[in-house]
Amino acid sequence: MKEVQEILALAIPQPAMSDQLRLAEEDSVIVPDCLDFTLQRFVYDKPLPVEDVAMVVYQPAKRGQSAAIELRYCVAGSKYCKNPSCTDQLCAEGNKEACIDRVPSVDLITVRFQPAFIQSLQKNTTSFSIFENQSRKPFVKTIQPCTKSKSVLETMVHHDYEGMLKNIFLQSRALDLLLFSSDQFMQNDTDERYGCRFLTHLEDREKIEKARSILLEQLDSPITIRDLARKVAMNECYLKKGFKAMYGTTIYDYFQKERMEKAKGLLYEKGMSVSEVAMLMGYSCISHFSTAFKKHTGLKPCELLLR
Repeated sequence: MKEVQEILALAIPQPAMSDQLRLAEEDSVIVPDCLDFTLQRFVYDKPLPVEDVAMVVYQPAKRGQSAAIELRYCVAGSKYCKNPSCTDQLCAEGNKEACIDRVPSVDLITVRFQPAFIQSLQKNTTSFSIFENQSRKPFVKTIQPCTKSKSVLETMVHHDYEGMLKNIFLQSRALDLLLFSSDQFMQNDTDERYGCRFLTHLEDREKIEKARSILLEQLDSPITIRDLARKVAMNECYLKKGFKAMYGTTIYDYFQKERMEKAKGLLYEKGMSVSEVAMLMGYSCISHFSTAFKKHTGLKPCELLLR
């Protein structure tokens, strides 16, 4: 679940919007001695600003263990059909305009190569592991999936193979993804590849995720970055840089956005008064709350209540 939230935060820059996603389909395939493939398809009703994104998760070989590689993708799907009498494939082949039951989707696809399989690829070669000439340490690298990768992902989602043929097909397509992502990765320079180098460590990413959770738990009680850094035991500078790298915005802007989204719900859905919401959100001055609310939503609180 944490992996899903992590990549969704990159694909949908506005975290509050990811709550609109509904899991519509899930599939999991284990290709023996090769890879694990999972697909999660989410659908949504309101328009979402989805950005295609890919992550390469690498664990180098150590202490007799083979290297481990995982590829994660989040891509905006075509408008797939929810009518059981019409297949996704038909919609994908050009009948999308004619189908009134089609709905937009977001596909999360994970390909986890089994260590023994990665080891088999390295037999009879003296060169480094696939990514080891770039780094001898574990890392998580975010890249934009290339056109070739997105084409491969589409075929992995839409195919008619079953049984052994399905395993063969997924293995061949997964190797294509590994090849394309390796090409992309090795073309990047060191600074671009790592961005915040310390984020290659799971422990540091978890600290930033914890900081985000703290912010969401106390939207009615602003916290300084210094106090937040203390709570997660992280350097302030690292926290600010890492937070922006992971969530695409500053800590303050993220906090204000989520704070005003909660206020909007209290006003519009709960029917609370402006003064009540301002107090609940920790504002001692209604005018300050009104200014912050308008900056985020484009409307004053009282204007929202009139709609």
